Amino acid sequence: MFKKERLWPYPQNLNVAGEFKKPVTISFAAGDLPDFCAEEFEQITGIKLSNAPEAYCIKFLLDQSCIHQQGYSLGISPENCIIKGNTSQGLFYGFQTLLQILAQCKSDMTWPIITIKDHPRYNKRCFMVDMGRTVYNITSLKRIVRILARLKMNQLHLSLYDDELCGLQFKNFPFGHDNPHSITLEELAELVDYASRYHVEIVPELESWGHVGSLVYHMPELNGGPGMYNGSCFRITEKTFTLMRELISQVVTVMPSKATIHLGLDEATWYPGTDLPAGFTPCDMVKRYYEILQSVGKEHDKELTLRIWADHGGRTVPEDIQHNVIIEPWEYWIQQAPAISEKIAKYSSQKMRWMMGAGSSGGHFRGAYSATRYWCQNAVNSDNVDGVNITMWLWNDLERRLALLFNGAYYAWNPLAKSDFSHLEDIEACDLKVFPIMYWWQSNFRDAFADDIERDRGPLVYNGFYLWGKNHGKAVAPTAIAANTTDGHDYLNEH
Repeated sequence: MFKKERLWPYPQNLNVAGEFKKPVTISFAAGDLPDFCAEEFEQITGIKLSNAPEAYCIKFLLDQSCIHQQGYSLGISPENCIIKGNTSQGLFYGFQTLLQILAQCKSDMTWPIITIKDHPRYNKRCFMVDMGRTVYNITSLKRIVRILARLKMNQLHLSLYDDELCGLQFKNFPFGHDNPHSITLEELAELVDYASRYHVEIVPELESWGHVGSLVYHMPELNGGPGMYNGSCFRITEKTFTLMRELISQVVTVMPSKATIHLGLDEATWYPGTDLPAGFTPCDMVKRYYEILQSVGKEHDKELTLRIWADHGGRTVPEDIQHNVIIEPWEYWIQQAPAISEKIAKYSSQKMRWMMGAGSSGGHFRGAYSATRYWCQNAVNSDNVDGVNITMWLWNDLERRLALLFNGAYYAWNPLAKSDFSHLEDIEACDLKVFPIMYWWQSNFRDAFADDIERDRGPLVYNGFYLWGKNHGKAVAPTAIAANTTDGHDYLNEH
């Protein structure tokens, strides 16, 4: 039985005008959709497609009248089903909505007569995994890509290393090779290509100042000292810049011709080297890293955009590079709603594009989403906001925290949805409405089965240490012990 509340994320405009008898034979004119979509259609809807000329036709058409680049229109009538999009990405999102509609009608004798016009409020809808404090293998990351695509999310942010672990094996360096669960550069290239088929952009993050314990463990001469929460910061020297240029270059090699590279730059202490010019500041460092990134991009014939954290008190960015820098203020706790409001006002008044850093911190022990809702609903009038980043710090048990992503995707697409729960602030009241829908969604889209997610992810790791299982309490790598970051956070007062 069709229930419009199960459309997730909820469309901007939807009208249901009755129902009609389900077609007996159905054809599928995929147009610019990926090749795998027809097979997915059969698997999820239970409908065997036909090539018979008299079959009811589901058509996908490119149409420039769909103003938004990621938008689509969908119409199901007794005559046919037509999905239109300005781009193949818009068609793909229309396809996801169609799957959600028809998955509800598997055992029905009727289909709804329905028209939808839909587009996202935020262009970039990102999910971040913490490969520097927990572990993800290539199989798990591919599954996450598929889950993101189902939810119309279009970026996967890989925080590649931190104080505790390095989740990527760099060439000609020991970084990542002491982590038995790290991925290779070849696997990163495979993931970038795989994700592109699902209209998901990979955004790699290479910490370039603080949170670098897993690097300086192997190069102690570059260790400036502790950061804001222990761990390690680079001593900013010419040797540091040379190292980072090489690491950035290795990652950029496997990225597409146009990419966003995140360089972190938060929660660090300033340890300038003696070989830097007198008066060299963190603002100068931002400019230097930007120049390094552009130089690497030119070398590889790629167009690169710099993304950085705004840090607790903000991050000063030279005016002449602000056009190509995305700054990301963050706050993960709804108790800090006033601070979120201040950041929305601050960054909306500046010239730079900015991302909302939402999601959950390592101090959240369940799938938190209240701060994400607050960010998305209160930034709707910001002209220069690029999107939202739903982070999942320190943990890798997505199967237990799926509400973090499921709810976040809802507000990232349509933050002011006309549903009976989109504005519910009480967590229990919202969970009561949302979890039955999420469980229905999981049951119809196998990629989100909890046991499959858990199987693919491998061991549960928190902050560099195994949790439960035969290795319970042991460090994943010696860098996790050296980081000394088990204590130190005051989560409710960090902003």
